[in-house]
Amino acid sequence: MVSSASARRTESLREEILNLLSNVLFPVVVFLIWSAATTVGTIVKQNLPAQQYYDEYPAAVANVIVRLHLTNVFHSIPYIALVVLLLTSMAVCTFRRVIPKRFPKDRAVPTRNFGLHDEYAAHGDAMTIAERVAQYFKQRGFRVRSQQIDGAQWLFGHKQKWARYGVLVAHLGFAVITFGVFVGWLKGFSGQVLLFKNDAVQVSHTDQLLRLNTFTAQFIPVHTPNGVVYQASKFQSDVNFTGRNGSTSASILVNHPYVTPDGVYFYQASYTFGGHLQVTRAGKPVKLAGTDGRLAPQDAIFLPGTSRVIEYGTLLGPSDPSQTPPGVALPARDEYAIWIYHDNIPTTAKPILLPVGQSVYAGDGFTVQALPPTPATGLTYRYDPGQYWVGLGCVILVAGFVMALFFVPIKVYVRVAPSSGASSVEVAATTTKGNAIYEDEFTTLLTGLREAVPEYSPPDPQHEDRVEAYA
Repeated sequence: MVSSASARRTESLREEILNLLSNVLFPVVVFLIWSAATTVGTIVKQNLPAQQYYDEYPAAVANVIVRLHLTNVFHSIPYIALVVLLLTSMAVCTFRRVIPKRFPKDRAVPTRNFGLHDEYAAHGDAMTIAERVAQYFKQRGFRVRSQQIDGAQWLFGHKQKWARYGVLVAHLGFAVITFGVFVGWLKGFSGQVLLFKNDAVQVSHTDQLLRLNTFTAQFIPVHTPNGVVYQASKFQSDVNFTGRNGSTSASILVNHPYVTPDGVYFYQASYTFGGHLQVTRAGKPVKLAGTDGRLAPQDAIFLPGTSRVIEYGTLLGPSDPSQTPPGVALPARDEYAIWIYHDNIPTTAKPILLPVGQSVYAGDGFTVQALPPTPATGLTYRYDPGQYWVGLGCVILVAGFVMALFFVPIKVYVRVAPSSGASSVEVAATTTKGNAIYEDEFTTLLTGLREAVPEYSPPDPQHEDRVEAYA
């Protein structure tokens, strides 16, 4: 008895879960949450160090991004769980709702219950009338099947039945997309690297050693109300990939990604030019932190044994004119804007403009010489083995929507039965898009049917032949 009650509870729970999954509102809500997560993952830059989010966003926004783990949305377990839940709900809806509704079985049903229906009497036996009706519908493009049910001849006809598969095809497309997302989550990766000229770095998740040979950039002047500014119009990195299959040279141009033989995409994302200052004392170079040619704005070089500091400001000149402030004339050759501090007090009222190749005395026996800037490139890379599945799924999804939205599948029910010396012909039609879309065509269909199988008119008693008998 206990076992029977437990089985009923299990059956009831399973039915409730299936009812929830097949409820139309459930996948809609899941889809909206999934869409919101996808939007967040698209807007918020992914896979960056936590500090970079605090550098690029307000503190409150950065806190939300970091604490809610929105830095890797597409590869997170909740995101994949949403996709799996949506796919499960769609599968349950498909088998419990879509298939039974879109593919009704051939069975005898009251034709008067349909919104599109009509009936009339035709002269002849039911079998002959049914054959003529079937022939008419075949001529109109219907595929007709016949059955004898309860002494009546039933005809079931389909036209553009393949369009009924549109929703199923769309569901299949989403399933393929889901599979592609899962494959990308399982085996894909992405990242970014910053390379200075002649540097090499091992690309994560690959056996590739990436080296920057040269970096070139082209700039165009843009006139603004505040003066002329310069924007990069074209920049590219000439690199070398070295792996187990040998070495390969490549040029990675902005907006033109390079794809390695292993299918890893590399994008030219950013660039910079590191300031390069050499410090000497008594004519001998002094090796100090910051003198490796990678100075960024506000970086400092501390002169040992003194309270003097050299602060790097920016690069001005043709190598990277985008750093030239609006309204400031572009120097003919590269120069650095620097400050020299003594006891935390600047030694000059304005920044020192130090052209490349020249030197300036920094005090206490130290001299600073400007060397050519060091170009650097910012590359992002991505490997997604599921992208082709996602593309195929999108094509299938669009095909399903086209089938479902732009074509109208029609099913007709015809019942032919003996009735008072004639045969009654009952016709009904149904579509997946309601009655209004097929009303005119149904009227035309019935008009043609009455011409092909004329309506029976009983003889008028007033005109019947009379026989008179005489005694």
